[in-house]
Amino acid sequence: MKHADTLFHIPILNFSIENFKLKQKQIEKVLKKYPEGRSNGPFSTNRGKTDVTFTKTFSDIFQKEFESIAENLESNVILKEAWSTGYGKGDYHIPHNHGSRGYSGILYLRYDKHHPPTMYLQPWNNAYDIGRFKTPEIKEGSIVIFPSFIQHMTIPNPVTKHKRIIAFDLNI
Repeated sequence: MKHADTLFHIPILNFSIENFKLKQKQIEKVLKKYPEGRSNGPFSTNRGKTDVTFTKTFSDIFQKEFESIAENLESNVILKEAWSTGYGKGDYHIPHNHGSRGYSGILYLRYDKHHPPTMYLQPWNNAYDIGRFKTPEIKEGSIVIFPSFIQHMTIPNPVTKHKRIIAFDLNI
């Protein structure tokens, strides 16, 4: 019998930000102008409340990272939108995606080992059970880039320490 081959493969990028503490302070200063609030879910966000100024500033602060993303994807990338989301104790995010085209990213702005990471759901049924989740290893200062159509979620935050991410969508 021949060795099994992979029919499909979905690559992600997962890397740490250089000079993260400095960039963290810069973006958190900007985020003070865009406070998060509760909307349609058990988490806080400023999605829909950020603007082109925030998106441009985010892109400028993390310019080196966006250049690396473009290089790895072997394509020009255009930052469409960026926003922050915060998770207090018990907060979570239901399975969702960011559309059928392009890539999305998560920057772990405030994150420690007790926070639940983002879980990514395999986008097809598998032969062994009803679904599979993948959870990349991350730390504060990590960025994960993935195809926008991938369903992802977080389980409830079990600790009182606040978790904060910046999510963003890219066109290529």
